[in-house]
Amino acid sequence: MSRPPRTRPLALAAIALVAGLVVGLNELDRLLPAAALLSIGAGLAAVLLRRPGLLIVATLLAIGTGGLIAGVVAEEQARADCRAGWSSGASVRVSGLAIGFLPADERGSVRFRPLSPAENDGCRWSGSLRVWTEGPVRPGAIYELTGTWQPSRRPGRWPRPPDRRGWITAKRVTLVQPPGFREHPFLYSRGVLAERLWHTYPRRWAPLAQALVLGQRETISPELYRRIARAGLAHLLAISGLHVGILAAAIFALARTARIGPRNAHLLTAALTFTYVLLIGAPASAVRAALMVSLWTLTRLAGRASSAFDVLGFTALCLLLVRPWSVLEPGFQLSFAGAAAVGYAYTEARRWRRLRRMPAIGRLAAISVVTSTATILLVAPITATHFGRITPAAVVGNLAAMPLLTLAMPALFLSALLTPWPELAAWPADAAIVVLNGIDLLARLLSGFSWGSIEIARPAALPALAYALLLVFGTHAFYGAWQRRRFILVVGLLVAAAVTWPAARARLAVNHLTVYVLDVGQGDAIAVATPKRHWLLVDSGPSYGDFNAGAQRVVPFLREHGARRLVALLTSHPDLDHVGGAPAVLDALEVERVIGSDRPTGQVGELALLRSIANGSSRWLHAGAGDTLRVDGVDLLFQHPGAIVPENEGATNAYSLVFRLQYGSFRMLFTGDVAGDVEDRLSVESADELRAQVLKVSHHGSASSTSRLFLSRVQPELAVISVGRSNLYGHPSPRLLLRLAARGIETRRTDRQGTLVIEAWKDGSWRLSSAAESGW
Repeated sequence: MSRPPRTRPLALAAIALVAGLVVGLNELDRLLPAAALLSIGAGLAAVLLRRPGLLIVATLLAIGTGGLIAGVVAEEQARADCRAGWSSGASVRVSGLAIGFLPADERGSVRFRPLSPAENDGCRWSGSLRVWTEGPVRPGAIYELTGTWQPSRRPGRWPRPPDRRGWITAKRVTLVQPPGFREHPFLYSRGVLAERLWHTYPRRWAPLAQALVLGQRETISPELYRRIARAGLAHLLAISGLHVGILAAAIFALARTARIGPRNAHLLTAALTFTYVLLIGAPASAVRAALMVSLWTLTRLAGRASSAFDVLGFTALCLLLVRPWSVLEPGFQLSFAGAAAVGYAYTEARRWRRLRRMPAIGRLAAISVVTSTATILLVAPITATHFGRITPAAVVGNLAAMPLLTLAMPALFLSALLTPWPELAAWPADAAIVVLNGIDLLARLLSGFSWGSIEIARPAALPALAYALLLVFGTHAFYGAWQRRRFILVVGLLVAAAVTWPAARARLAVNHLTVYVLDVGQGDAIAVATPKRHWLLVDSGPSYGDFNAGAQRVVPFLREHGARRLVALLTSHPDLDHVGGAPAVLDALEVERVIGSDRPTGQVGELALLRSIANGSSRWLHAGAGDTLRVDGVDLLFQHPGAIVPENEGATNAYSLVFRLQYGSFRMLFTGDVAGDVEDRLSVESADELRAQVLKVSHHGSASSTSRLFLSRVQPELAVISVGRSNLYGHPSPRLLLRLAARGIETRRTDRQGTLVIEAWKDGSWRLSSAAESGW
């Protein structure tokens, strides 16, 4: 059996540049002197000893050092970006050139290229700006935007490029200059095509047609996107190598049919392919494919053979030198990892003797399965790290989706070209709709299987890298490197240590309590990790329409942080904004006990919760004043509801659980949505038991709660408010915020700071961080 192909120099150079960029973008510039000295030393040693191997090492070290410098420069430019000076909720005003398309009466996120330094003098822009607004928005037009700055909701392990660290929620978008072909020919043409496709296809299929032809995904519904993603077919919505390859093959075939010579046909294919890539905005995956097509064309014209890995490495070098931040983006990583897996698996599968003996159809099916499986295996750590899921369904789905997409693309492109003549465009559009319906049915089928898409905890960088190394060395072992048993054994031990170290380090680390006030919109969900990493969940967020905070926010968060089991799910009261996500949590995780008030209400949320408990193995327990729960030295002391019935007994908020979380000298008071009269009664009857460093403000900051008397008893240092952006209730109340400010209490809100993280130690000390603060 043949050994794997020898790695080419351009591929090694690309890997060295990637390593340097990752180090530089993560603000590890202190390593720059050591890297420079190491590369210089290796270069001198190569010259003095005249060793070709040392020269290669020195060259790679120099490229890596250059990548480190480029990463540091890009990160410093990002810190000088205009958005760095904006606080959460700040009012902003900026002029921007529209890049995306949004039809009239549609809402979505559209990218703009800023044209002015906004309200910060001396600042610079890096990349585009995301704006949540309502159409119409036309590419190539200049607009004046007025709105509020919203930082990214969730903290991330990796630094984000400036255009992914938040967005503007627009209050007003004013057209300053309409689009013009002379000023921005590609943007203008993109807008015209997007508008015509929108009117050529029915409303159900127009967003999908725009995504497949122009890469415009602003109008795709969240439901459709989630369905396609769960089926492992999300790459179909990005203009990737398959789209560009189909287009390039069609152009070349048409050119040869028109009796254009091979040389001119190759040049025409490369030129039109790049024109199309520029038309759709030059996404990383499309640029990669276009560069590979161009290099393949040049090598064909020169009469020379080319290495697929060298071509892939050269395209990576070109992209990263222009866009250093691309190295941390999922699109770049998935595109290049997928291309490497496809090229390697396809080349090797064709050499297998058993496959050569098969009929043509069987051989094609077998090669497709091998290629698809190899791709899924290699990109698994990338999808797990960025999206918290792996999709085994993609192995099967790609076998059907690729032929369907191959059939759909000619009809889609033809309908786009014929849009000036609607009667003619309707014919290929009808044909495309038939195939699009097939893709949608395939996504519905695959997304319905429980094994099709598996949500997992997002791995850290080290386990993900260890997995990739294990896969690479395993492949080499399959091709005969197994004879070097000691080498493989050492690599295996290193991989095992890398995978198990994060869990071991967490166990050996200094114990402390962590409380996560999750950003779930207008509702409550608070996760508590005990010192021994057992988990409690207080409420589970809202559920309304197609949004379920339990399934879309709480469960992914818990899985990302390694939680597979909850010691307790506490439901403060049965309103949907607190228990709407509970059934999804009970379905996804093992929950030992569910704790709630002993006052049944018969509400929809409560009934759904009880049905989920009945269908599972969780115990249903009641809690009231005087009850306690102890987990790993963390005490929950319940203070309400008590024996006395509140005056406003018809309101479910009055029965909210009120309890104090205590860990050593640290205390945090949880109040649910308890009413102000209950707080005042507790202030009189249990004044000493209310004192806490942190207060979870009742009822999302309602004016009727958190009185001056109550604050004087609690004496909090920090008040956290779980509230949704631009909610209809006006929460939090300005009067409440004034009461907190008057007492000098630090206030944090999930609508502005995103998820809040409170770390506490036994001596009473604590530390606060948030999604808004950790985005840089």
